[in-house]
Amino acid sequence: MICRTCYREISPGGVYCRHCGARVAINAPAPVVPEAAGPEGGVWDNPWENRAGRGPVVAFAETLQRTLFHPVAFFRGTAPDLGSGAALLYAVLVGTLSFAVAFLWQRALGDQISFDRGGRFLTFFENRAALAMFMIVVPAAVAFVCLASAAVQHVTLAVLGGARGTYGTTLKAVCYSSSALAFNVFPICGTAVGVVWQLVVQVIGLRELHRTSTARAFWAWFLPLVIAMCLVGGIVVATMLGLLKVMLEFSGGKFEA
Repeated sequence: MICRTCYREISPGGVYCRHCGARVAINAPAPVVPEAAGPEGGVWDNPWENRAGRGPVVAFAETLQRTLFHPVAFFRGTAPDLGSGAALLYAVLVGTLSFAVAFLWQRALGDQISFDRGGRFLTFFENRAALAMFMIVVPAAVAFVCLASAAVQHVTLAVLGGARGTYGTTLKAVCYSSSALAFNVFPICGTAVGVVWQLVVQVIGLRELHRTSTARAFWAWFLPLVIAMCLVGGIVVATMLGLLKVMLEFSGGKFEA
């Protein structure tokens, strides 16, 4: 059977869903998970998770387009607890390609990274060792950020009472929101636009996949940021007070907290 509230599998004959606690009609036929209608009256699905019938390139392009411009319909047509591995692979591909194109833009415009002086950055992609390192470090970094971010947000969403799915559900929302990294290919303002739109897509993904409210989805993203900023601020203040104490002691002054 499928729960009509959270659309997850439950044991037949039960009265309440063990996942979300909703009452389940006994002996009722299993409902079909609703799919969102497309702009031409068609039916949306998740192209990346059904790429066998489309081909990887077409599925990638369709997923990128739908997550960026039709995120609500995309996530409503995505199974909450299936395909988290495919979602992580998608995020790695988007992140790697986006950063690669951004580097090429930097080269074309003649810009240099702040820590790379003397024009050496312009020959970055001509160095095989540097290119190989790029192809290893960037995908690993994208995967780590997605996994860690999903873990933090899932815990926060669970505390807020909005986590009706698993960790994989949150991971899918985070991974597919990485489509906004594609804005990095646009110089100057692309990164800022990408950061804002990634937040929007991620909140929509959390809301639709977890069947929760927009407020809970937003706070699941925002609260960890606030806590992290407070911790960093506390560490900075403690460090400055410690340095001030040491300086006063060496100068013969007196420190009072």
